[in-house]
Amino acid sequence: MQRNYIPQAFYFTLAVAGVLLLFSFFHKERTVLGYTLKPVAILADIMADDTAVNIALKDTLPVVTQPCPPGVVCFRNFTGTDHPLDSLFSRLLKAREKRGKVRIAWYGDSFSDGDILVSDLRDTLQSLYGGNGVGFVPITSEIAGFRKSVIHSFGGWNTSSILTNPSSPRLGINGFSYSPDSGNYVFYKGSTHFKHTSVFNTFRLFYSTAFSQKVRVAINKTDTRVLELAASEIPAMVTVQADSIRQVSARLNRGGITCYGASLEDETGIYIDNFAIKGNSGLGLQAIPERNLAAFDSLLHYDMIVLQFGLNVSNSPSRDFSGYMKGMGRLINKLKAAFPDTPILLLSVSDRSQRRQGNFVTMPVIPVLIQAQEKIAYDNKLLFWNLFEAMGGENSMAAFANAKPALANKDYTHLNFAGGRKIGLSLARSFIYEVENYQKRRNSLAVVTK
Repeated sequence: MQRNYIPQAFYFTLAVAGVLLLFSFFHKERTVLGYTLKPVAILADIMADDTAVNIALKDTLPVVTQPCPPGVVCFRNFTGTDHPLDSLFSRLLKAREKRGKVRIAWYGDSFSDGDILVSDLRDTLQSLYGGNGVGFVPITSEIAGFRKSVIHSFGGWNTSSILTNPSSPRLGINGFSYSPDSGNYVFYKGSTHFKHTSVFNTFRLFYSTAFSQKVRVAINKTDTRVLELAASEIPAMVTVQADSIRQVSARLNRGGITCYGASLEDETGIYIDNFAIKGNSGLGLQAIPERNLAAFDSLLHYDMIVLQFGLNVSNSPSRDFSGYMKGMGRLINKLKAAFPDTPILLLSVSDRSQRRQGNFVTMPVIPVLIQAQEKIAYDNKLLFWNLFEAMGGENSMAAFANAKPALANKDYTHLNFAGGRKIGLSLARSFIYEVENYQKRRNSLAVVTK
């Protein structure tokens, strides 16, 4: 009887493939028992060829002619107007004199989650132009214990988001909504980690409800107030003011109400509301109802919107970003409709590294993605700021991660707080440089008109 050797052949082939696969992870020649083992690219035929990364972008982006001083990464202006931020800067200088307020909405991904980068940008600008308080804060948060710019605790809430329930008509400006359950509470305390976040004078709670309700608010433990929430189908706001608020808590009745978040602030100065969502490519923001975005704009009056995305797009095995560019175009049109006349600043993706031949180097897809993002800014008439360049360009993420002390995590993808401070200050310098140019133009005009 002829013996069947097929199983043995199969297992032998599987074993050889396994050994070769193991060798494929070697990035250098290795000597084992006197034998030289060379790297094997067993997956070469199914892996993307990074040397051939391309994107079909026309060479239509204008050449930057404006000189930029050393240490400053200038905004690129694709808006079609010469000075799109002049109105913002005018209000900013009034805010410095305690004659108004400036508010910026920051939409980002895990790169700025936990208020990394944004907290240092906010702190620097508040030192120059006024303002106390961290601004918008969510009701619940997965990273509440990680964030340094506010002390935050909560309980008894049901949470929906663009990631878990994108069809919800109740999603708020940050892409979340919160419904109170029995025993609900939310507590905020100003943080002493930054100069301007420990004390504030205004607490705002954002909500919608089909019928009037009451909310119980405790300020600095001793001042308890019961406030009326008027019926409103769209996001509305209730405001509490007091001198030197250091902590505040709120409790609501269960049923019939949706909360969207709160804000800790003063009546003047500059505020940057951080709406970063881990895992968001930016496209998910399209799920937020336009009427809810517009309602928040009518309540808070945003002066600029920042879009900071890319890490979750760089994960894609595809090197064709045309679909992403179209999706971002739709999002931008939605934001422009909800926030009319509000300038939008698009930030590029940061550097991101992968291991090649034993070293961490910039992923080849990153420059391609940056080119796509710059084209998004150009096509949609936005401002653009190259975060990759601000980090130092090629292989900068490896330099950040290997610095002593480290400026990024060993995932070679995300900044830590020290790295966030470095980039936050870089963006602040760019912002301040633009403000100074505005002041020079204004002063020159004043001289001419005398």
